Amino acid sequence: MQKKYRAAWAVASLAVAAALLTPLLAQPGMPGGDPSAAAEPPPMDLSKVSADDAKSYFTAYGWVIGQRAGVKALSLTPGEIDEIAAGMKIAITSGANPTDMPGGPDVATKVQSYLTARADKVTAESVAKQKEISDKFFADLDKNPNVKKTASGLYYEIVVAGTDPKPKTTDIVTVAYKGTFIDGKVFDQTDDKEPTRDFPVDGVIPGWTEGLQLVGKGGKIKLYIPAKLGYGDRDVGGGAIPPGSTLVFETEIKDIKAAPPPSPSDSVGGLSPELLKQLSQPAGAGK
Repeated sequence: MQKKYRAAWAVASLAVAAALLTPLLAQPGMPGGDPSAAAEPPPMDLSKVSADDAKSYFTAYGWVIGQRAGVKALSLTPGEIDEIAAGMKIAITSGANPTDMPGGPDVATKVQSYLTARADKVTAESVAKQKEISDKFFADLDKNPNVKKTASGLYYEIVVAGTDPKPKTTDIVTVAYKGTFIDGKVFDQTDDKEPTRDFPVDGVIPGWTEGLQLVGKGGKIKLYIPAKLGYGDRDVGGGAIPPGSTLVFETEIKDIKAAPPPSPSDSVGGLSPELLKQLSQPAGAGK
């Protein structure tokens, strides 16, 4: 690879690194998540960075690469993890062009094809496992007189009804919540650092959108959301939420606010969002 192309490759690699790190530092809803502040952190004074700190930063960087690349979702064996590390070492120490590696010029296509098939296999196995667990879980819920079921398949238990009016799909709710899997393992929650979060009612998973409208301000509800009303059969967060997972949310509505009207910047070509929505509907829709 010629020098100018190697330099361009190095710059592109640093850009990828920044793209990997920025979402980690500034995820919407995360405590202290100020995207404008986290997008370009100031350079450190390297003379003040200890060897142990530098080591921890590289370990964290490796975690980010692994997490953002979605490798956890492949259910890798220890040997396969070693092979990935070996490939990274080759790239870092020699800068070898990937097409020069074993597999020939079309190695990238082969890798993509293999990983797709591997991910599909892992997903299918996860969905089958989660379905078996969920079927038993919902069968037990059917026997619980305190738990109700909607036509969509959402199971819910109202702990406190709250006061009317209830949220509408056009509202924004302020909530405190805890999200767990069937086994009780927590995957997301508000906490002391961030006691509440705001969400548009129609901007969350279908099971939550439906469930939030069942109680009013001050209301508490427990939602049992099957995969079809959650994240479906797709992997979320690089394995954080396995495909086919049933989700359980304990939710308290702290406040309900009307969503602000769309600003002029939300329009396209001078057309309002409402008009664009009408124009996008098939002929005869809504009649």
